[in-house]
Amino acid sequence: MDACVYLRRLGYHGALAPTVRTLRGLSRRHMLSVPFENLDIGRGRAIALDVERFVAKIVRERRGGFCY
Repeated sequence: MDACVYLRRLGYHGALAPTVRTLRGLSRRHMLSVPFENLDIGRGRAIALDVERFVAKIVRERRGGFCY
């Protein structure tokens, strides 16, 4: 996964040092930028629990995440 592409998807422009403040900033941007969506369920698509599929859906396709 290209972290820079993910950060652009989130619109995150803060520090990247491994601190609690950074984690809070990243979590906030993720929550505000990646909405919940369940379109795959309505389309009859299987929910794939694999990192590459998550990245493709959320980052490249700019779709939302899901809760499981």
